Amino acid sequence: RTICTYCGVGCNLEVSTKNGKITSIQAPYEAEANGGHTCLKGRFAFKFYDHPDRITSPLIKRNGEFEEATWDEAYDFIADKLHKHIAESGPDSIAGISSARTPNEENYLMQKFIRAVVGTNNIDCCARVCHSPTALGMQRAFGTGAATNSIEDLDKTDCIIVIGANPTDAHPVTGAKIKQKFMQSVTSIVVDPRKIELAKYATYHLQLRPGTNVALLNMMLYYIIDADAQDHEFIASRTEDFEGFKAEILNLDMDEHERITGVDKNLVREAALAYANANAAMEFHGLGVTEHYQGTFTVQLISDLAMITGNIGKPGCGVNPLRGQNNVQGAADMGAQPHQGAGYMDVTDPSIQHKYNTFYKTDKVPNHIGYKIPEMFNAAIAGDLKALWIIGEDVVQTDPNTNKVMKAMDALDLLVVQELFMTETAKHATVILPGASFLEKDGTFTNGERRIQRVNKVVEPLPGTKADGQIIVEMMRKMGYDQPDYSGAGVLEEVSQIVPFFAGATWEGLGTNGLQWPVKPDGTDTQLLHTEVFKRDNGLGLFTFKDWEESREVEKHGKDYPYIITTNRELEHYNCGAMTRRTGNVDILVEDVLLMCAEDATKNNIEDGDMVCVESPRGKVDIKARVTDQMKPGILSSTFHFPEVMLNIITSDEHDTEAMCPEYKVVSCRIRKSKGKHKAMA
Repeated sequence: RTICTYCGVGCNLEVSTKNGKITSIQAPYEAEANGGHTCLKGRFAFKFYDHPDRITSPLIKRNGEFEEATWDEAYDFIADKLHKHIAESGPDSIAGISSARTPNEENYLMQKFIRAVVGTNNIDCCARVCHSPTALGMQRAFGTGAATNSIEDLDKTDCIIVIGANPTDAHPVTGAKIKQKFMQSVTSIVVDPRKIELAKYATYHLQLRPGTNVALLNMMLYYIIDADAQDHEFIASRTEDFEGFKAEILNLDMDEHERITGVDKNLVREAALAYANANAAMEFHGLGVTEHYQGTFTVQLISDLAMITGNIGKPGCGVNPLRGQNNVQGAADMGAQPHQGAGYMDVTDPSIQHKYNTFYKTDKVPNHIGYKIPEMFNAAIAGDLKALWIIGEDVVQTDPNTNKVMKAMDALDLLVVQELFMTETAKHATVILPGASFLEKDGTFTNGERRIQRVNKVVEPLPGTKADGQIIVEMMRKMGYDQPDYSGAGVLEEVSQIVPFFAGATWEGLGTNGLQWPVKPDGTDTQLLHTEVFKRDNGLGLFTFKDWEESREVEKHGKDYPYIITTNRELEHYNCGAMTRRTGNVDILVEDVLLMCAEDATKNNIEDGDMVCVESPRGKVDIKARVTDQMKPGILSSTFHFPEVMLNIITSDEHDTEAMCPEYKVVSCRIRKSKGKHKAMA
């Protein structure tokens, strides 16, 4: 029994093997996370683990070509480079990008290696890139940045609002549960620029213009206050700063906000009051909330919406982010971010710095915030960052502004990539270290509802490869730091001593269904947060007003590039597709396509299936058109599962003002029928 490697639902899998080979995957019915269900990725898309494309030897690039090397040769090569840069330019000339795909224990070791061995806080990962506005926004409002409720609370709710998420594709098992509730006539609200599958069943679909989440949420809050539908008792006893917030909200012009969002104000009013008058209303949001210029502020307003109606701290409600990758929650918990170490402790606090240094038995952990990933790229191009170590992230394909990312990779003196396959990022590496898949190692993943679950090794790593945690351990030793051999149980024991909410998490104690943090020292876990007080210092939830601002992308480029393209995911593939494109799923969905409405297609003389040139200020790509009723005029959408298109060539450097999360969801562009031809490749 182990845990799926794809999205943040955390599905339990029972894996059958014969003669060391995987023959099938089933879903155990007693699993609390998924109850006998998986999606077609979890059940069928596992054959990548022994695909012929797997890298099975360390590779060092010499004279522009990769050459096979022994592990010791690779370690010595890396260590010499790191020691040189530490001596000549200081530890801040080195950075690491950890992985929201690997177990907690490997993320913990990676951030420990960067902090305690190298001596810098230049550590980041996809967890901060995609959901940092969730963590920051909810921490500001509630004191913690994790889901407040459990998925099983869907059985206790009578209203569901889904904002900027498409769970039937991106989180299919949870998405199916939400869809069932929608079909059972629970009051349902979808806030999304696309007519996603859930929108077909929703009571209300608020189909807003991308980039206007803040404006639409302010409309909902206005109508709740205007109708006096707020929970007065909850506001008075559990929150602060409401009166100032209320005054700001009531000063807004709803006619203007209707124009900004493109959504009928009367429809917004109906949806807002349906949410406010529910006995228990449950909110879910995804990257369509966070990957915006005002992402953090949107999360704060979602938190305001829950507090103003008392939909927090009780069953069947709450604020529940849908985590995109399987261990986004865990990677952040483990400290794979530049401003907070393991357990979300502030690295700039001298007492915390002392705590980490004492625990790690070193004096190298600094007390200044390190580089976030976009800052790493800028520093590399400027010549300030000399070396970068990446585990399992294909930043060239998945991070915005591909040409700039490639320029940053090529500016480094040393790029170390731990990978399964020759990804677009690995092609730029100086050294490639062959890691192991989730089926070949042990550890724990933490799903979107804070459930810490055991990942058990199903098969041995392919010959020539190693568990990523063991690679880090061996490199720590090579750099002079004594760290025991990797095991999930062993590192979890260390984690439980430094991360307060893992205090009672033990390998045996997790059992088959895991535990939801915080786990008390006696092993008792927590299904529901904020039942009596919030986790802020004074125990009160904080109301915060924020007015809507236009995306800088649209302000700068909207006149010359009048269309907006927003990114999404498809059910059959996962992120950059490095795994799913090496399974039978590639026979189901073979390429990225551009979704557009019939009006825009006709205006540009484009027919379904034509190739379209999509151009932004950063570059252009050719992609096949799919004419659909999902989109409103002026709005386009696509995926970036296939490197043949490389959609992120056109995405921008714009990011959330507070957490530097890239603004994938608002990209200004123009379109024309393409003369080029495109052939999808597996």
